[in-house]
Amino acid sequence: MDRENGLSKHMLIALLGGGLSAVVALAFLTGTPGALFLAYLAPLPVLLVGLGFGVSAGTVAGGAGFLATIALGGMVTAGLYALVNAVPALVVVRTMLSQRTLSDGTRAWYPAGFTLCWLTALAAGLFTAAAFLAWSAGSGVVAAISEFLDQVLATMLPHVSSAKRGELVAHMIPLFPGMVGASWILMTAVNGALAQGILVRAGRNLRPSPRLADLVLPDWMSWLLVASAAMALLGLGEWQYTGRNLALISAVPFFFLGMAVVHTLVSRVSFSGSLLVVIYFMLIFSNWAAGAAAGIGMIEQWVGLRYRFAGPNKRQGDE
Repeated sequence: MDRENGLSKHMLIALLGGGLSAVVALAFLTGTPGALFLAYLAPLPVLLVGLGFGVSAGTVAGGAGFLATIALGGMVTAGLYALVNAVPALVVVRTMLSQRTLSDGTRAWYPAGFTLCWLTALAAGLFTAAAFLAWSAGSGVVAAISEFLDQVLATMLPHVSSAKRGELVAHMIPLFPGMVGASWILMTAVNGALAQGILVRAGRNLRPSPRLADLVLPDWMSWLLVASAAMALLGLGEWQYTGRNLALISAVPFFFLGMAVVHTLVSRVSFSGSLLVVIYFMLIFSNWAAGAAAGIGMIEQWVGLRYRFAGPNKRQGDE
């Protein structure tokens, strides 16, 4: 009986979490100042439920959020909610709560870096699918995105002339899908870390929190980036555009890996806290700093900078 009551309580929390996620996701439609910021937190309730009560509860929360979004905003809005919030949250929950057997027979939690790469593959797959849909429609991905951006700007900036909107679209379009995909991965990761931190403080976490300094990536992630970069460098027209934006999306895990190297090196100095504040301040205001971090991550993946600086360690999570 106690077990049944516990399950019922978990399912009730899951339903409430999914409903809250839907409300937060649709908050920007009210036009309330700050509501757009709230929309970035839409995956958080689903992640809290999943990482705190398990995969089944997380799935119920994601489904409840989807159904609530249908009721509040219609099927199209619900589809966007599923792609942007529910599905990536469930990818995080499912992978982060998985365990696997290592070569020595011990059990280990699924590496956080691998979860990050699955999110990246999902973002890259969605963009590729959208590109193929645009090509099959005969318009092309660049034209489709240009039309979309023009419509969005016309709605947001109704008093701006069409000529000025055209300039803004031309400025935004070269890396727009890549920036959207990268931001989506980043916000999902931030929400996941935030959910895990809240659960740890409440004593409800199901797995230990992974350390950024221990981050590792699977080997296949390198080849996804190499293939995207090759398409960007060797392709023409639509292929070049698609490859350039896929390369930007594929570089996100290497940004995190670069920051893992930075954290490892900074931990060796006495003023590590102050130095990290300066570094993160630079990352916020400089795209070059973020690009440098991704570059460090690429070198780390191929050379192993942390092990050269800190000595040989067993690389847990390699496949």
